[in-house]
Amino acid sequence: MKPSSRISKIEASKTLQVKEKALVLKSKGIDVIDLTAGEPDFNTPKSICQAGIDAINQGFTKYTANTGIPVLREKIAEKLKTENGLQYSPNQIIISNGAKQAILNALLALIEESDEVILPAPYWVSYPEQIKLAGGNPIIVDTSETNFKMTASDFEAHITPRTKMVILNSPSNPTGVVYEYAELKELAEILANKEIWILTDEIYEKLIYDGLKHYSIASFGNLIEKSIVINGFSKSYSMTGWRIGYAAGPMEVVKGMAKIQSHYTSNASSISQKAALAAFDGLSEEVENMRKTFEDRRNFIKSALDSKPYFSYVYPQGAFYFFINVSAVYGCKDGDLLIDNSVKFCTYVTENYHVVTVPGAAFGNDEFIRASFAASSEELDKGMQKLTKAMETMLAMK
Repeated sequence: MKPSSRISKIEASKTLQVKEKALVLKSKGIDVIDLTAGEPDFNTPKSICQAGIDAINQGFTKYTANTGIPVLREKIAEKLKTENGLQYSPNQIIISNGAKQAILNALLALIEESDEVILPAPYWVSYPEQIKLAGGNPIIVDTSETNFKMTASDFEAHITPRTKMVILNSPSNPTGVVYEYAELKELAEILANKEIWILTDEIYEKLIYDGLKHYSIASFGNLIEKSIVINGFSKSYSMTGWRIGYAAGPMEVVKGMAKIQSHYTSNASSISQKAALAAFDGLSEEVENMRKTFEDRRNFIKSALDSKPYFSYVYPQGAFYFFINVSAVYGCKDGDLLIDNSVKFCTYVTENYHVVTVPGAAFGNDEFIRASFAASSEELDKGMQKLTKAMETMLAMK
Protein backbone atom coordinates (compact mmCIF):
# COMPACT_ATOMS: atom_id res chain seq x y z
CA MET A 1 0.00 0.00 0.00
CA LYS A 2 1.23 3.47 -0.90
CA PRO A 3 0.56 6.97 0.48
CA SER A 4 -1.74 9.22 -1.52
CA SER A 5 -0.53 10.77 -4.78
CA ARG A 6 -1.01 14.12 -3.08
CA ILE A 7 2.14 13.48 -1.03
CA SER A 8 4.24 12.72 -4.11
CA LYS A 9 3.36 16.11 -5.60
CA ILE A 10 4.95 18.14 -2.82
CA GLU A 11 8.50 18.48 -1.50
CA ALA A 12 9.70 18.50 2.08
CA SER A 13 10.79 21.90 3.38
CA LYS A 14 14.44 22.59 2.48
CA THR A 15 14.58 25.13 5.28
CA LEU A 16 13.83 22.41 7.83
CA GLN A 17 16.35 20.05 6.23
CA VAL A 18 19.12 22.63 6.62
CA LYS A 19 18.01 23.36 10.16
CA GLU A 20 18.31 19.66 11.04
CA LYS A 21 21.95 19.62 9.90
CA ALA A 22 22.66 22.57 12.16
CA LEU A 23 21.04 20.81 15.11
CA VAL A 24 23.20 17.73 14.54
CA LEU A 25 26.35 19.87 14.63
CA LYS A 26 25.16 21.69 17.76
CA SER A 27 24.49 18.35 19.46
CA LYS A 28 28.19 17.57 18.98
CA GLY A 29 29.16 20.74 20.82
CA ILE A 30 30.14 22.67 17.69
CA ASP A 31 29.62 26.43 17.67
CA VAL A 32 27.19 26.98 14.81
CA ILE A 33 26.20 30.37 13.39
CA ASP A 34 22.57 29.90 12.43
CA LEU A 35 21.34 32.42 9.84
CA THR A 36 18.21 30.49 8.89
CA ALA A 37 15.79 32.08 11.35
CA GLY A 38 12.38 33.00 9.95
CA GLU A 39 11.43 34.65 13.21
CA PRO A 40 12.54 37.69 15.22
CA ASP A 41 15.17 36.96 17.86
CA PHE A 42 13.39 39.27 20.31
CA ASN A 43 11.27 38.10 23.20
CA THR A 44 7.52 38.54 22.91
CA PRO A 45 6.64 41.87 24.61
CA LYS A 46 5.96 41.44 28.31
CA SER A 47 2.42 42.80 28.16
CA ILE A 48 1.49 40.18 25.57
CA CYS A 49 3.01 37.42 27.69
CA GLN A 50 1.15 38.69 30.74
CA ALA A 51 -2.13 38.65 28.82
CA GLY A 52 -1.49 34.98 28.03
CA ILE A 53 -0.72 34.22 31.66
CA ASP A 54 -3.85 36.06 32.76
CA ALA A 55 -5.92 34.02 30.31
CA ILE A 56 -4.62 30.81 31.88
CA ASN A 57 -5.17 32.05 35.42
CA GLN A 58 -8.68 33.19 34.55
CA GLY A 59 -9.54 29.80 33.09
CA PHE A 60 -9.81 31.03 29.51
CA THR A 61 -8.59 27.66 28.27
CA LYS A 62 -11.60 26.22 26.46
CA TYR A 63 -12.69 26.17 22.83
CA THR A 64 -13.60 29.49 21.30
CA ALA A 65 -15.67 30.24 18.23
CA ASN A 66 -14.06 28.51 15.26
CA THR A 67 -13.32 31.87 13.58
CA GLY A 68 -11.85 33.44 16.74
CA ILE A 69 -13.09 35.46 19.68
CA PRO A 70 -15.28 38.41 18.59
CA VAL A 71 -13.26 41.09 20.38
CA LEU A 72 -10.06 40.08 18.56
CA ARG A 73 -11.80 40.10 15.19
CA GLU A 74 -13.23 43.53 16.02
CA LYS A 75 -9.75 44.85 16.84
CA ILE A 76 -8.34 43.43 13.60
CA ALA A 77 -11.17 45.00 11.59
CA GLU A 78 -10.38 48.34 13.20
CA LYS A 79 -6.67 47.91 12.45
CA LEU A 80 -7.32 47.06 8.80
CA LYS A 81 -9.48 50.18 8.44
CA THR A 82 -7.17 52.67 10.14
CA GLU A 83 -3.80 51.31 8.95
CA ASN A 84 -4.61 49.79 5.56
CA GLY A 85 -7.73 51.60 4.35
CA LEU A 86 -9.66 48.32 4.19
CA GLN A 87 -13.28 48.13 5.31
CA TYR A 88 -14.15 44.71 6.76
CA SER A 89 -16.74 43.63 9.28
CA PRO A 90 -15.52 41.30 12.05
CA ASN A 91 -17.52 38.51 10.36
CA GLN A 92 -15.23 38.83 7.34
CA ILE A 93 -12.20 37.89 9.45
CA ILE A 94 -11.01 34.45 10.54
CA ILE A 95 -8.32 33.76 13.13
CA SER A 96 -6.13 30.77 12.34
CA ASN A 97 -3.20 28.83 13.75
CA GLY A 98 -0.67 31.11 12.12
CA ALA A 99 -0.73 32.88 8.76
CA LYS A 100 0.40 29.66 7.09
CA GLN A 101 -2.90 27.97 7.95
CA ALA A 102 -4.83 31.04 6.80
CA ILE A 103 -3.14 30.79 3.39
CA LEU A 104 -3.90 27.09 3.01
CA ASN A 105 -7.50 27.70 4.12
CA ALA A 106 -7.87 30.28 1.34
CA LEU A 107 -6.32 28.04 -1.30
CA LEU A 108 -8.51 25.08 -0.34
CA ALA A 109 -11.59 27.31 -0.39
CA LEU A 110 -10.90 28.81 -3.83
CA ILE A 111 -8.71 26.53 -5.96
CA GLU A 112 -10.17 23.73 -8.05
CA GLU A 113 -8.20 20.85 -9.59
CA SER A 114 -5.81 22.15 -12.30
CA ASP A 115 -6.54 25.83 -11.61
CA GLU A 116 -3.50 28.03 -12.17
CA VAL A 117 -2.04 30.30 -9.50
CA ILE A 118 0.43 32.93 -10.66
CA LEU A 119 3.39 33.10 -8.29
CA PRO A 120 6.34 35.51 -8.58
CA ALA A 121 9.72 33.91 -7.89
CA PRO A 122 11.60 34.02 -5.60
CA TYR A 123 8.73 32.95 -3.35
CA TRP A 124 8.23 31.75 0.20
CA VAL A 125 8.90 28.01 0.29
CA SER A 126 5.37 26.93 1.21
CA TYR A 127 3.43 28.78 -1.51
CA PRO A 128 3.98 26.31 -4.38
CA GLU A 129 3.53 23.28 -2.15
CA GLN A 130 0.30 24.61 -0.67
CA ILE A 131 -0.98 25.41 -4.16
CA LYS A 132 -0.29 21.80 -5.18
CA LEU A 133 -1.93 20.49 -2.00
CA ALA A 134 -5.06 22.38 -3.03
CA GLY A 135 -4.93 20.74 -6.47
CA GLY A 136 -3.70 23.80 -8.32
CA ASN A 137 -0.72 24.43 -10.57
CA PRO A 138 1.78 27.12 -9.58
CA ILE A 139 2.68 29.28 -12.59
CA ILE A 140 6.08 30.73 -11.77
CA VAL A 141 7.02 34.23 -12.92
CA ASP A 142 10.78 34.82 -12.83
CA THR A 143 11.50 38.32 -11.48
CA SER A 144 15.31 38.19 -11.47
CA GLU A 145 15.47 40.58 -14.44
CA THR A 146 12.90 43.05 -13.03
CA ASN A 147 14.40 43.97 -9.64
CA PHE A 148 12.76 40.88 -8.10
CA LYS A 149 9.26 42.26 -8.44
CA MET A 150 6.60 41.04 -10.85
CA THR A 151 5.83 43.73 -13.41
CA ALA A 152 2.37 44.32 -14.82
CA SER A 153 3.50 43.18 -18.29
CA ASP A 154 4.99 39.93 -16.96
CA PHE A 155 1.87 39.30 -14.92
CA GLU A 156 -0.42 39.85 -17.89
CA ALA A 157 1.74 37.59 -20.08
CA HIS A 158 1.18 34.66 -17.70
CA ILE A 159 -2.61 34.97 -17.48
CA THR A 160 -4.48 32.13 -19.19
CA PRO A 161 -8.13 30.98 -19.17
CA ARG A 162 -7.19 28.71 -16.24
CA THR A 163 -5.75 31.49 -14.07
CA LYS A 164 -7.67 31.53 -10.78
CA MET A 165 -5.42 33.46 -8.41
CA VAL A 166 -2.26 35.51 -8.02
CA ILE A 167 -0.18 35.57 -4.83
CA LEU A 168 1.66 38.72 -3.78
CA ASN A 169 4.00 39.01 -0.79
CA SER A 170 5.19 42.47 0.19
CA PRO A 171 7.55 42.88 1.99
CA SER A 172 8.86 39.67 0.50
CA ASN A 173 10.36 36.56 1.99
CA PRO A 174 13.10 35.81 0.86
CA THR A 175 14.15 38.98 -0.98
CA GLY A 176 12.87 41.74 1.28
CA VAL A 177 11.61 43.76 -1.69
CA VAL A 178 8.65 46.07 -1.15
CA TYR A 179 6.10 46.83 -3.87
CA GLU A 180 5.65 50.59 -4.12
CA TYR A 181 2.36 52.36 -4.80
CA ALA A 182 2.92 52.87 -8.53
CA GLU A 183 3.90 49.22 -9.04
CA LEU A 184 0.80 47.95 -7.26
CA LYS A 185 -1.35 50.41 -9.17
CA GLU A 186 -0.19 48.93 -12.50
CA LEU A 187 -1.00 45.41 -11.31
CA ALA A 188 -4.35 46.63 -9.93
CA GLU A 189 -5.34 48.11 -13.30
CA ILE A 190 -4.99 44.67 -14.90
CA LEU A 191 -6.76 42.87 -12.07
CA ALA A 192 -9.68 45.31 -12.01
CA ASN A 193 -11.23 43.67 -15.07
CA LYS A 194 -10.13 40.08 -14.49
CA GLU A 195 -11.91 37.26 -12.68
CA ILE A 196 -8.79 36.47 -10.67
CA TRP A 197 -8.54 36.12 -6.91
CA ILE A 198 -5.73 37.97 -5.13
CA LEU A 199 -4.01 36.49 -2.09
CA THR A 200 -1.90 39.25 -0.54
CA ASP A 201 0.46 38.13 2.22
CA GLU A 202 1.33 41.15 4.37
CA ILE A 203 2.88 39.44 7.38
CA TYR A 204 6.03 41.64 7.30
CA GLU A 205 4.17 44.94 6.83
CA LYS A 206 5.59 46.60 9.96
CA LEU A 207 9.19 45.68 9.16
CA ILE A 208 9.95 48.19 6.39
CA TYR A 209 13.04 50.39 6.04
CA ASP A 210 14.31 53.54 4.33
CA GLY A 211 11.11 55.44 5.10
CA LEU A 212 9.06 53.34 2.71
CA LYS A 213 5.34 52.78 3.29
CA HIS A 214 3.34 49.59 3.06
CA TYR A 215 0.38 49.49 0.68
CA SER A 216 -2.15 46.71 0.37
CA ILE A 217 -3.20 45.90 -3.18
CA ALA A 218 -6.67 45.19 -1.75
CA SER A 219 -7.07 48.94 -1.18
CA PHE A 220 -7.03 49.74 -4.91
CA GLY A 221 -10.38 50.30 -6.63
CA ASN A 222 -12.75 47.36 -6.28
CA LEU A 223 -10.03 44.81 -5.53
CA ILE A 224 -11.18 44.31 -1.94
CA GLU A 225 -14.06 42.30 -3.44
CA LYS A 226 -11.64 39.73 -4.87
CA SER A 227 -8.81 39.89 -2.30
CA ILE A 228 -7.88 37.72 0.66
CA VAL A 229 -5.60 39.66 2.99
CA ILE A 230 -3.25 37.52 5.07
CA ASN A 231 -1.54 38.84 8.18
CA GLY A 232 -0.76 37.92 11.76
CA PHE A 233 1.20 38.70 14.90
CA SER A 234 4.24 36.47 14.48
CA LYS A 235 6.75 38.82 12.83
CA SER A 236 5.67 42.28 14.04
CA TYR A 237 5.25 41.21 17.67
CA SER A 238 7.71 38.30 17.83
CA MET A 239 4.87 35.85 18.50
CA THR A 240 5.84 33.00 16.15
CA GLY A 241 5.29 30.25 18.70
CA TRP A 242 1.89 31.60 19.75
CA ARG A 243 0.52 30.60 16.31
CA ILE A 244 -1.90 33.43 15.59
CA GLY A 245 -2.58 34.55 12.05
CA TYR A 246 -5.66 35.85 10.31
CA ALA A 247 -7.32 36.39 6.97
CA ALA A 248 -9.84 38.97 5.82
CA GLY A 249 -11.89 38.63 2.67
CA PRO A 250 -15.33 38.48 1.07
CA MET A 251 -17.95 36.95 3.35
CA GLU A 252 -18.57 33.89 1.16
CA VAL A 253 -14.86 33.07 1.01
CA VAL A 254 -14.32 33.49 4.75
CA LYS A 255 -17.33 31.25 5.43
CA GLY A 256 -15.73 28.62 3.22
CA MET A 257 -12.40 28.97 5.00
CA ALA A 258 -14.17 28.65 8.35
CA LYS A 259 -15.90 25.48 7.20
CA ILE A 260 -12.55 23.97 6.23
CA GLN A 261 -10.84 25.04 9.46
CA SER A 262 -13.69 23.63 11.52
CA HIS A 263 -12.82 20.14 10.33
CA TYR A 264 -9.07 20.05 10.81
CA THR A 265 -8.02 22.30 13.70
CA SER A 266 -11.05 24.28 14.86
CA ASN A 267 -10.16 27.50 16.66
CA ALA A 268 -6.71 28.88 17.25
CA SER A 269 -5.42 28.68 20.84
CA SER A 270 -7.73 30.56 23.21
CA ILE A 271 -4.74 31.67 25.29
CA SER A 272 -2.89 32.99 22.25
CA GLN A 273 -5.95 34.90 21.07
CA LYS A 274 -6.16 36.70 24.42
CA ALA A 275 -2.42 37.43 24.21
CA ALA A 276 -2.79 38.82 20.69
CA LEU A 277 -5.36 41.32 21.97
CA ALA A 278 -2.61 42.96 24.01
CA ALA A 279 -0.69 43.72 20.80
CA PHE A 280 -3.19 46.51 20.14
CA ASP A 281 -2.44 48.30 23.42
CA GLY A 282 0.47 50.76 23.31
CA LEU A 283 3.19 48.62 21.76
CA SER A 284 4.07 50.87 18.85
CA GLU A 285 7.33 51.94 20.52
CA GLU A 286 8.47 48.34 21.05
CA VAL A 287 7.61 47.45 17.45
CA GLU A 288 9.50 50.51 16.20
CA ASN A 289 12.56 49.67 18.32
CA MET A 290 12.62 46.17 16.84
CA ARG A 291 12.26 47.60 13.33
CA LYS A 292 15.14 50.03 13.90
CA THR A 293 17.35 47.24 15.22
CA PHE A 294 16.66 45.17 12.13
CA GLU A 295 17.42 48.17 9.92
CA ASP A 296 20.77 48.67 11.69
CA ARG A 297 21.62 45.01 11.21
CA ARG A 298 20.64 45.20 7.57
CA ASN A 299 23.00 48.14 7.09
CA PHE A 300 25.83 46.25 8.80
CA ILE A 301 25.47 43.23 6.52
CA LYS A 302 25.15 45.48 3.47
CA SER A 303 28.50 47.07 4.30
CA ALA A 304 30.11 43.66 4.77
CA LEU A 305 28.78 42.40 1.43
CA ASP A 306 29.63 45.61 -0.42
CA SER A 307 33.27 45.30 0.64
CA LYS A 308 33.72 42.08 -1.36
CA PRO A 309 33.54 42.07 -5.17
CA TYR A 310 32.28 38.47 -5.40
CA PHE A 311 29.06 39.15 -3.50
CA SER A 312 25.88 40.48 -5.06
CA TYR A 313 22.49 40.53 -3.41
CA VAL A 314 18.93 41.79 -3.44
CA TYR A 315 18.72 44.96 -1.38
CA PRO A 316 16.13 44.26 1.35
CA GLN A 317 13.67 47.09 1.92
CA GLY A 318 11.70 45.03 4.44
CA ALA A 319 11.52 41.73 6.38
CA PHE A 320 14.84 40.47 7.80
CA TYR A 321 16.62 38.52 5.07
CA PHE A 322 19.42 38.99 2.58
CA PHE A 323 19.10 37.06 -0.66
CA ILE A 324 22.74 36.66 -1.68
CA ASN A 325 24.03 35.52 -5.06
CA VAL A 326 26.80 32.95 -4.51
CA SER A 327 26.99 31.60 -8.06
CA ALA A 328 30.48 33.11 -8.46
CA VAL A 329 31.86 29.95 -6.80
CA TYR A 330 29.77 27.46 -8.79
CA GLY A 331 32.04 25.03 -10.59
CA CYS A 332 34.64 24.76 -7.86
CA LYS A 333 35.56 21.32 -6.56
CA ASP A 334 36.60 20.11 -3.14
CA GLY A 335 37.76 16.56 -3.70
CA ASP A 336 34.88 14.75 -5.33
CA LEU A 337 32.38 17.44 -4.41
CA LEU A 338 31.41 19.74 -7.28
CA ILE A 339 29.71 22.82 -5.89
CA ASP A 340 27.27 23.77 -8.63
CA ASN A 341 24.03 24.64 -6.85
CA SER A 342 22.74 26.33 -3.72
CA VAL A 343 22.04 23.11 -1.82
CA LYS A 344 25.63 21.91 -2.25
CA PHE A 345 26.91 25.36 -1.37
CA CYS A 346 24.91 25.52 1.86
CA THR A 347 25.88 21.96 2.78
CA TYR A 348 29.57 22.69 2.22
CA VAL A 349 29.51 25.91 4.24
CA THR A 350 27.52 24.29 7.05
CA GLU A 351 29.84 21.30 7.35
CA ASN A 352 33.15 23.14 6.91
CA TYR A 353 32.51 26.63 8.29
CA HIS A 354 29.55 25.98 10.56
CA VAL A 355 27.47 28.81 9.11
CA VAL A 356 23.93 27.77 8.24
CA THR A 357 21.95 29.52 5.51
CA VAL A 358 19.03 28.41 3.34
CA PRO A 359 19.58 27.38 -0.30
CA GLY A 360 17.91 29.62 -2.85
CA ALA A 361 16.53 26.54 -4.59
CA ALA A 362 13.93 26.43 -1.82
CA PHE A 363 12.67 29.82 -3.00
CA GLY A 364 12.86 29.24 -6.74
CA ASN A 365 16.29 30.70 -7.55
CA ASP A 366 19.27 28.34 -7.33
CA GLU A 367 21.96 31.03 -7.67
CA PHE A 368 21.16 32.50 -4.26
CA ILE A 369 21.13 31.71 -0.56
CA ARG A 370 18.97 33.32 2.12
CA ALA A 371 20.70 34.68 5.22
CA SER A 372 18.55 35.98 8.04
CA PHE A 373 19.60 38.98 10.09
CA ALA A 374 17.31 37.95 12.94
CA ALA A 375 20.40 37.26 15.03
CA SER A 376 22.63 39.24 17.39
CA SER A 377 25.20 41.67 16.01
CA GLU A 378 27.96 39.41 17.33
CA GLU A 379 26.52 36.38 15.54
CA LEU A 380 26.08 38.34 12.33
CA ASP A 381 29.66 39.59 12.46
CA LYS A 382 31.04 36.09 12.99
CA GLY A 383 28.72 34.70 10.34
CA MET A 384 29.78 37.21 7.71
CA GLN A 385 33.47 36.62 8.44
CA LYS A 386 33.03 32.87 8.03
CA LEU A 387 30.89 33.21 4.91
CA THR A 388 33.53 35.51 3.40
CA LYS A 389 36.29 33.01 4.20
CA ALA A 390 34.23 30.20 2.68
CA MET A 391 33.70 32.17 -0.54
CA GLU A 392 37.40 33.03 -0.85
CA THR A 393 38.41 29.41 -0.24
CA MET A 394 36.00 28.15 -2.88
CA LEU A 395 37.08 30.79 -5.38
CA ALA A 396 40.66 29.60 -4.94
CA MET A 397 39.52 26.09 -5.93
CA LYS A 398 38.25 27.17 -9.36
